[in-house]
Amino acid sequence: MQKDKCFNKKFQIVTLGSMLLALCFLYPDTVDSGPYLDSAHGKNTYGVSRTSISSFGYSVGNCVHCHEQHASIGGAEPNPTGGPDKYALFYNNHINQTDNVCFQCHTDLSSFQTGGLINRSYSYRAGGYADSLNDIKEAFSFISPATSHNLGNIKTFINGRWGFTNDSNPCAACHNPHAVKGDPANAPNSRKTSGTRGYSPVSRPSLHSKDNNAWGLWGDAAAERMNMYANSFGGIYQAPNAASGYEPDGSSTQDGSNLADFNTFCIDCHNNSNIIYSNQLLRNLRTFNWANENHGGYMATYCSQGATSLLAMPYDGLTKCGQYITACTDCHEPHGSPNNYLVRKQVNNGVVTVINNGNGTGPDGRAKKEWVWLCGKCHTNLNVGDLHTHPTGSGLGCGKCHPGGGNYRNCMDCHYHGNSSIDGTPYGKPLF
Repeated sequence: MQKDKCFNKKFQIVTLGSMLLALCFLYPDTVDSGPYLDSAHGKNTYGVSRTSISSFGYSVGNCVHCHEQHASIGGAEPNPTGGPDKYALFYNNHINQTDNVCFQCHTDLSSFQTGGLINRSYSYRAGGYADSLNDIKEAFSFISPATSHNLGNIKTFINGRWGFTNDSNPCAACHNPHAVKGDPANAPNSRKTSGTRGYSPVSRPSLHSKDNNAWGLWGDAAAERMNMYANSFGGIYQAPNAASGYEPDGSSTQDGSNLADFNTFCIDCHNNSNIIYSNQLLRNLRTFNWANENHGGYMATYCSQGATSLLAMPYDGLTKCGQYITACTDCHEPHGSPNNYLVRKQVNNGVVTVINNGNGTGPDGRAKKEWVWLCGKCHTNLNVGDLHTHPTGSGLGCGKCHPGGGNYRNCMDCHYHGNSSIDGTPYGKPLF
């Protein structure tokens, strides 16, 4: 008799728990969902809304648009069929680079999201570049010579770190789906007007938590912006030019107070200790300490030559030269790019083409000067035919850059993240 009472109590608890879970799907407006109801997915005006269940009357932002506790709704299974996957998701959590639950909605073709979803490149959103990339699945579809963050490599890397498991979706390494904000939200076909872009669609992987209140957005607070990161090194952040105004929102703000601190965000993974294998490069990614890089926290001495023409606007002039600290997103696309190494297609309001790993032709028509398409957007003296760019007294003879005659070496032989030596000989300072 005592065992029966104990069993009945346990059964009642389990039953009550199941009923409460069901309430989350049936009555979302009465459930305290923390940050979810204020997220891009949870907003009742433009949140998740799966086309195949719209006829059942579920409100926009309802949990059931992503999660199916039983698969069957109204006596049948809505598209896509196959039953719930991990975390009761309506589709396989992750299959490969272009096939997981996120891409069932974040695509402009055959999206399950009512009306489809348009997500533009960072070059478009921040810089106003008129590219045709308009959805996340397309961004992750770039392959050689173009590049994308490899989701399989990310899934392998996060497994066992920061509370992630082998069941975790690699997209969730950077985005908390229950807290993520739009960037910009609900602006499907154009950049938002000046000054209105969202600060942060990301959450730091190292702060990952099952508690959505604890694993919040990164960059939404004033202390999590690029101006504060630069200040921590005694430097300054200067926003690049956009098609109009300055990145990231086309406004007149230039100091990074309107840009998430993407450096701190990115170095959670990309630093001098984490080993990350790249399926595309068939090698481990280079390790580096951004605090010790010329474009990072290391105070560059490049401008001591006294020529204001060494840097393009808005970096020209000597009053602040040598203090600039750049953001990762100034040069790189977060999802994917038509260029090598996730290099943006537009930098400082200029078009960049790097598709031969630096071995291609540069803007002056010379071979192996392809990186000038990128670096020349800020360093103006790289664009001029035979102008020698290394300062007098650098200790570099002509043969270092012109082995066997007048042909150039690939700039990336020396200038890459984490390098401070030339052909194995320490140079005395960072070379990137």
